[in-house]
Amino acid sequence: MIALALFVLGGLVLALLPVYVGCRVLRVGNPSWWAALLAVVAAVALQDLAFGYIDDDSLAWLASLLLAAFAFSLLLDTSYWRGLLIGSLVLAVQLVVTFTLLGGTPPTEVLDQRITAAQEELWPEYHN
Repeated sequence: MIALALFVLGGLVLALLPVYVGCRVLRVGNPSWWAALLAVVAAVALQDLAFGYIDDDSLAWLASLLLAAFAFSLLLDTSYWRGLLIGSLVLAVQLVVTFTLLGGTPPTEVLDQRITAAQEELWPEYHN
């Protein structure tokens, strides 16, 4: 259970930090934490959508970058090009973290594994 909470907390920090730093450096219109959180949630949802519909990983990363830029530009009140810079920074951090900390396993699979382990810890009679 603690591993799940630490994974979610670490994921939020590693996702929000590049967005907030990018917002401050690029001087976007709405550099608040809540807007950054909503933009990250939207970008992750659009990334999951892209990987669900596109079979080629390279094209899926490109599509998720373009869709994330759209989400960042709308939610952070900035131009598309600044959203593209912020989106590329976020996806670069996510790519590095995925390969260094998770061994190349996608974060959604690791999250599913952590949720299953937490459920087995909380309700052992249900999973046996």
